[in-house]
Amino acid sequence: MNKKVLFIMDPIENIDISKDTTFQLMHSAQKAGHEIYYLIPNTLSIKSLEPIGKAVKIYIKLDELPFFNDAEVKEHKLSSFDYVLMRKDPPVNNDYIYITYILDILKEKNVRVLNSSYALRNYNEKLLTLFFKDDIPDTILTKNREDIALFKKKYKKIILKPLNLMGGRSIYFLDKQDKNLNVIFEDMTNMGKNYILAQEYIEDVKEGDKRVIVINGKVFREAVIRTSNKKDHRANIAAGGSIEKYYLKDSEFEVCQKISNFLKKEDIFFAGIDMIGHKITEINITSPTCIAEINRFHGINLANIFWDELE
Repeated sequence: MNKKVLFIMDPIENIDISKDTTFQLMHSAQKAGHEIYYLIPNTLSIKSLEPIGKAVKIYIKLDELPFFNDAEVKEHKLSSFDYVLMRKDPPVNNDYIYITYILDILKEKNVRVLNSSYALRNYNEKLLTLFFKDDIPDTILTKNREDIALFKKKYKKIILKPLNLMGGRSIYFLDKQDKNLNVIFEDMTNMGKNYILAQEYIEDVKEGDKRVIVINGKVFREAVIRTSNKKDHRANIAAGGSIEKYYLKDSEFEVCQKISNFLKKEDIFFAGIDMIGHKITEINITSPTCIAEINRFHGINLANIFWDELE
């Protein structure tokens, strides 16, 4: 049955359709016969206790630019949609959190928000891994410089991560006697005011960082592995890493299945698991990516599966 689907995302004119996962989901929704709408950024509000936003109905085209036809911008009640896909990229700042509060109201109006606004607000992508202590590298969360110094003394090589960014931004690799530790710590924590995550460095990262997709509690063995270039420690594609075809081993699949069971229970429909060796380093739930690359390498269509699973 045809559905009305609203996409909340960053400006549509800026996406790269060759690899953008939101575009893949839009195109597959259209093929499935759904009506797709794009929420104009910064127009979401609440009026008379109703979530309201200015949106435009769009039609995807693959053979010309711009890649979509748009209709007239109109104000819509979000309760008029069957599905709302929250695909806005981090940072997860105050504005992002306020959007999740607005989307909470839709639960009473039988509108399915994906991923759920509650999960997006209450599960930080970096901290979500802490629920799986046996399957992650040793990790600490702190805003204390001495904690970082002792952790580095223990492991020699460590990774520092902010909690609210994506795409490898502001992730640091500290090795040996790094004289920049103090300035990096001051910058990342805003002089000790903000929490950061520190993880032991996993030597297996030299083999690559795997991205595994989970849809509706199902783990897909068809994955990709990302490797860093010689000038950067980060394997993220956005940071200049390269990407190759990968197929999960049984032991890796078992670890991911444990996580997927948790995700399904917490109403997290769509996620991307990052794995180095057999260790989980992140669980992306805000705007999981790499569907286009996995489709291309493995000859499947995860976006089609997304909508099949939803129905």
